[in-house]
Amino acid sequence: MGLSLLIALISIDSLMAQEMVIMGVVKDVGGETLPGVSVKVKGGSSSSQTGINGAYTIKVPNKESILIFSFVGFTDIEKSVSLGTVINVTLEEKLSSLNEVVVVGYGTQKRSEVTGSIGSIKADQIDQFSGGSLNTSLQGKIAGLQITTESGEPGSGATFNLRGVSSINGDSSPLIIIDGVPVNNDTYSSASDGAGFSPLADINPSDIASIEVLKDAATASIYGSRASNGVVLITTKTGAGTVPTINFSINSSIVGISRKIGILNGPQFRDAFIESIFNASAAGISTSKVSVIDSLHPYYSQTQNWQDIMYRNSLQYKADLSVSGASKDKNMNYFISVGYKDLKPVIVETGYKQFTSAARVNYNITDKIKGSTNFNISNYTYDRLNTGGGTGSVIFRYLITLPVYNPYDPITGQIIPLFEGTKISPLAQAIYTENAINRSRLYGKQELTFNIIKGLDFKTSVGLDYSNTETNYFTPSIFQTDGKNVYTDYRPVVNNSFTNNNTLTYQRTFNKNHNVNILLGQEYQTYKSSSYNFRGTDFIDDNITSLAGAGNITSFGHGESENRLLSFFTRLNYNYKSKYIVSLLMRQDGSSRFSADNRLAYFPSISTGWRFTEEAFFKNKNFLTDGKLRIGYGITGNQGIGDFAAIGAFTKQSTYLGQSSIVQSALDNPNLKWETTKQLDIGTDLQFFKGRVNLTVDYYSKNSEDLLFNVQVPSQTGFGSIPYNFGSLENHGFDFQLDGIVLQKAVTWNSIITFGLNRNKVTSLPNGDDYRPNSTSLARVGVPVGVFYGYKSLGVYAKDADNVYKTDANGAAIPYRKGSANGAIYKGGDEIYEDLNGDGVINNLDLQVIGNPTPSYFGGWQNTFTYKNWNFSAFFNYTIGNDVFNSIRRAQDGYQFDANFSTDQLRRWRTQGDVTDIPRLVKTDPMENYAISSRFVEDASFIRLQTVSLGYNLPSKLTSRLGIKGANIGVSGQNLITWGSYSGYDPEVSSGGTLSAGVDNGSFPKLRFYNLSLNVKL
Repeated sequence: MGLSLLIALISIDSLMAQEMVIMGVVKDVGGETLPGVSVKVKGGSSSSQTGINGAYTIKVPNKESILIFSFVGFTDIEKSVSLGTVINVTLEEKLSSLNEVVVVGYGTQKRSEVTGSIGSIKADQIDQFSGGSLNTSLQGKIAGLQITTESGEPGSGATFNLRGVSSINGDSSPLIIIDGVPVNNDTYSSASDGAGFSPLADINPSDIASIEVLKDAATASIYGSRASNGVVLITTKTGAGTVPTINFSINSSIVGISRKIGILNGPQFRDAFIESIFNASAAGISTSKVSVIDSLHPYYSQTQNWQDIMYRNSLQYKADLSVSGASKDKNMNYFISVGYKDLKPVIVETGYKQFTSAARVNYNITDKIKGSTNFNISNYTYDRLNTGGGTGSVIFRYLITLPVYNPYDPITGQIIPLFEGTKISPLAQAIYTENAINRSRLYGKQELTFNIIKGLDFKTSVGLDYSNTETNYFTPSIFQTDGKNVYTDYRPVVNNSFTNNNTLTYQRTFNKNHNVNILLGQEYQTYKSSSYNFRGTDFIDDNITSLAGAGNITSFGHGESENRLLSFFTRLNYNYKSKYIVSLLMRQDGSSRFSADNRLAYFPSISTGWRFTEEAFFKNKNFLTDGKLRIGYGITGNQGIGDFAAIGAFTKQSTYLGQSSIVQSALDNPNLKWETTKQLDIGTDLQFFKGRVNLTVDYYSKNSEDLLFNVQVPSQTGFGSIPYNFGSLENHGFDFQLDGIVLQKAVTWNSIITFGLNRNKVTSLPNGDDYRPNSTSLARVGVPVGVFYGYKSLGVYAKDADNVYKTDANGAAIPYRKGSANGAIYKGGDEIYEDLNGDGVINNLDLQVIGNPTPSYFGGWQNTFTYKNWNFSAFFNYTIGNDVFNSIRRAQDGYQFDANFSTDQLRRWRTQGDVTDIPRLVKTDPMENYAISSRFVEDASFIRLQTVSLGYNLPSKLTSRLGIKGANIGVSGQNLITWGSYSGYDPEVSSGGTLSAGVDNGSFPKLRFYNLSLNVKL
């Protein structure tokens, strides 16, 4: 006992002897003391802070401890305690964030010398959870950039609107540049339903170091004819440090839908259905007896919510492994990575698996020659269901499937494939159909840089982007009423792009004050696409689903497409003492998509900047540390049209007089030319309190001209339309970003706020006529592009006597009528539509603009907190002032199908005198109470808690014992809370095109993620 006590006392004494008290003073390079400096033990929990006189005191565990000194606007410094018990420190000011290097077109530039508008995010802002993508990573984080994901499906496409819409019919995708190589960013679709998938899903977010978005013409015009929708520059990671570093991360997620749509249960549906038949009979409309109203029928006695049957909570995971480093002589660095995703989507019987690999090696061949080699490989397989929206979507199908249907045969227990002999069961569709996508992609670049003389470099590079996408859709015999019409649709598509860049860069400083950077360049790009379409029928067995099992190939199609782009460009950047800055750009593009007379186009820009804080009269920089005013003007283009639109098209006909024939199927237009966008940008970059707060504000005005339209031609020509340049639209608005360190004590709080305001309108159209390519949206001169168009709903007639258009000379009421002066009279329970022209008749002359899918404001708010080894972040994004047309709700309640109803029908009109906003139910809807109207337009404004994460860095003592350099354990969640009034799955919807924006056709709902992550550095 005494010996044990003695050993314990010796141990305590030994520990007390090891613990040390360190003190000192922290100053800046000018000798001024710095209060509020954070002093922490590296990898430990002990921390302190300097007082008003810059002095600090801190306890450390032993003499091997290392102290970290950090302060806003100054570079962190580490000091070993082995230096003694008194450690005085001098902190050096950081370079202004305005002086950090950012990626620009064909090079890099100090942010302080950038005269255009560029938005940036770094690796730590990119989503790394299992369902994360570049699309979700950019949402709300770049001021002025609105990204609307088309669905929650793995790899789904997205709509990019940078400072508004720049085209109506042309390509609206931004130009994507990865490590200097333009890559194909065309959304591709499946063989069965046209659902869009993003090629950006081929990129592993863990491999990305930074993303820059060129927002104005002053920065984007260097890319000429492809830049009117913005340019996204993606830079992948490189190696550093002479000791190899291995990073391993794994992320597991529990995933589910964020909400369900309200639909009727079995008894509620029967009541509504019977009522609709009764009202139809009272109106003289004959209806056949239907068995679904029989609650005792064994096949129709259920009360199902098909969302519970078709959705599941699923487990997803993502793992990444990378190795990076450099040679001891620093002549070579490398980054190599592999990644794997296993994403089980939330719809039953679906699965998604993806493998990625990337490598980037930079090396010095000689003192004058440098090289860089990088590539990325991706492959994924996706077993899916039709989810592209509309009547063929399984999501649409199970929302309208009657709740009384029994998914299983009550006698055999087998899944019922067809309800009532004709209606496909969503569950059977999920189990028995085959709908697969297999996609492989390779892109890469080889680059060489030759230093000719001091300041003069020649760079040449070749880039490749190759993809092979195969989609296969098989429908088995159980869904065909005759049991024979079984078919497979098979579509392989190969895209191949080759790029060659050659640039000459001269950089020189004259008389220490005049800085010149001149760029001369040439670029050649060719793009080829080859696609096949096969349909096979008469399969021997449902278990043989490939095309090889077909008895007949009933249809076959093959398409080849190719375009080339040859460009020359130059840029002159000049600044005097980094105070007065000017940038001049010119690019000439020649495109094979246009005729010889219109093949060439020129895209110039000019921009200037003034760093007024560098003037002699600006003495006190304690408040405003750095500031710059910018103004720029330039022209960008859009060549996103069909490869052969200018020369027309021909189609093979089956026979003509017994012979195969080729006929012209599309008119040519040799006068077809580029869409062009002219943009003015005025902005300022301000830095306050030595970098603690940064503010960027931009005003822009964009005018897009020569928009591409299919203009109608006389029917006598034998054609319906011809492609033509006629139309224009304008956008103007503000971008705003404010970021700063709100708090820097024991707890550090960093915050970033982005805000975008855009006002858009169409300024001209062919003949001034409305352009209406679908039933819900249109383009009209003087209003925003893509507005919703229909009847304006004013409510529901409470009783028959309420329908009064006017009274005659005798005081008798003259009612409103449907369609014509002799049409049916609206009665109690019918929808009240605004009579726009006041003629007492509700018809197409009363259609009007009823909603706008373009938000008035949008942006995000990022907050990051750190305390010792803990870090916490929360990110909100929002859109305000936009509308959604809820096409799903209209389909449910509009009686276009024998469908289940939404819960809105619980408050429907039933008897004379009922006051409600939901009209009566009448089978076949003879009074068109469910026509396209403002009743289905809903406010899509929302604020979303998009991401919350909590992480813990393991202490260095523990990681040292484990033999690793560091480790972080984290939990996070995505799409946790959405504040808004929209009744559908999610207010963020897009059907893919400019004139179908904001239409909810029932696409794959957005998902909610709960994540657990582990990151280890070896």
